[in-house]
Amino acid sequence: MSVQNVFGYVTGWVQNVMFRQTLMRAAIKRGIIAGATNNKNDHYRVDFSMKGPEPKINELLNEIKSGKVLNSWGARALDVKITDSGKDPLEHKVNTTTVDTFNWDKDVEFYL
Repeated sequence: MSVQNVFGYVTGWVQNVMFRQTLMRAAIKRGIIAGATNNKNDHYRVDFSMKGPEPKINELLNEIKSGKVLNSWGARALDVKITDSGKDPLEHKVNTTTVDTFNWDKDVEFYL
């Protein structure tokens, strides 16, 4: 199984709705190393990086692209764009190794 590095961004209802935490929890479940950062200039955009098994990354990206609500706070992607380059997943402040160090609101249900 090949390991894939993917960089990109998601637009939609993705800031202030627990999207980054939702993405990290979904990545951990699939054995993917991931990180995400809110875009300071666009409040409808989150930049992300992932590294892991290609089929698992594709599965997760397809679920995000589905347009379905991703958690009980209403996070929903309208578009996902893949870019040629980006940060290493662990360079993001919120990533799969740091997600449990944040004082997230506990009242959220994840659908991914």
